[in-house]
Amino acid sequence: MKAGMEGVFSTTDLAAPQTLCLSSTMSANEKLGTLEIGILLSGVLFGVVTCQVYVYHKNFPKDPLWLQIGLVDGIWLMELAHTICTFHALYIYTVTENGNPVALIAAPKSLGTAVLLHGLIIVLVQGYFTYRIYIFSPKPYLVPIFSVLLILAQLVTVVTLAVMAVTVASVSIALYLEEWGTLLVVTLWLRVAADLTISSSLVYFLIKQRNHAYRSTVLIVDKLIRWTIETGVITSVVGIALVTNFLVNTDNLVWLALLLILPKVFSNTLMANINSRTALRNIQSSVHVGTIGSSFGIGGNGGGMSVQGPMGGLSTNLNVTVTTELETLNASQTKSHQWHVEPDKYVEAV
Repeated sequence: MKAGMEGVFSTTDLAAPQTLCLSSTMSANEKLGTLEIGILLSGVLFGVVTCQVYVYHKNFPKDPLWLQIGLVDGIWLMELAHTICTFHALYIYTVTENGNPVALIAAPKSLGTAVLLHGLIIVLVQGYFTYRIYIFSPKPYLVPIFSVLLILAQLVTVVTLAVMAVTVASVSIALYLEEWGTLLVVTLWLRVAADLTISSSLVYFLIKQRNHAYRSTVLIVDKLIRWTIETGVITSVVGIALVTNFLVNTDNLVWLALLLILPKVFSNTLMANINSRTALRNIQSSVHVGTIGSSFGIGGNGGGMSVQGPMGGLSTNLNVTVTTELETLNASQTKSHQWHVEPDKYVEAV
């Protein structure tokens, strides 16, 4: 402890060494505690992502490979690497440099790597939702193009920040924030702008399509709109809280804790969106059965359904099989103005 404190305070300053040591230690404890909580919460959210990936592969084995391996598994692998990097940084702070408050002056290079993975994960998630907007949008695709520009700008700034984090922040976090803090703020605002653009656009197009939907599908569309708003609010609130904490006080490291949590929030949002097809499939099936029953007076137990003839003397049993096209993203390629013909289009657009 003594050797570490000599790097911060002059050895000739003996007026109140105990007070200085106590103040420095308390400040280090507060910073380290905030960072540790953020990393641990990030680990918990990674466990949730892992569970969602398992559920996805179990329920949707027929999805295209670009979705299964390219997006879902790719993001999970990056989340795994991100979690390893953050826990490595935590190990250095709490074990290797235990009791040395000066260690918080610099960031381990693993945190710089985590910054890069952080940016790539969010770019992929926002890119997927932008693709869903593209499916909805009419030509000339102004909203998807604007969203892509925001995502590309994020990618460029994130790569720059990650490289500087490895080279500069590993020496001094204060120097890194002094030189690159403005670019970091710009990146965070680009992220919030892209998130709000994507969420509001999806809600707009869903409401627009709802006006042309059959009454039997309105329930599904309403649920999609609600889920879109909920997931958009979660990611936007975390992003705005991150920017606000960074601008108000960079010393307490709350912003860094939120920065480490944010990619897990985006990944869970993506997986919840993709896995929601199971619930929507059940809703659609129940709506179809209810529509059949109300239209033809069908009743009965199990798979057999009784239909009363117009003269009252004829009765037969019908085995009604309800099928749904929500199994895969490629479930229906039919182009139609009637929404119920291609349910995958609106189910996957959340």
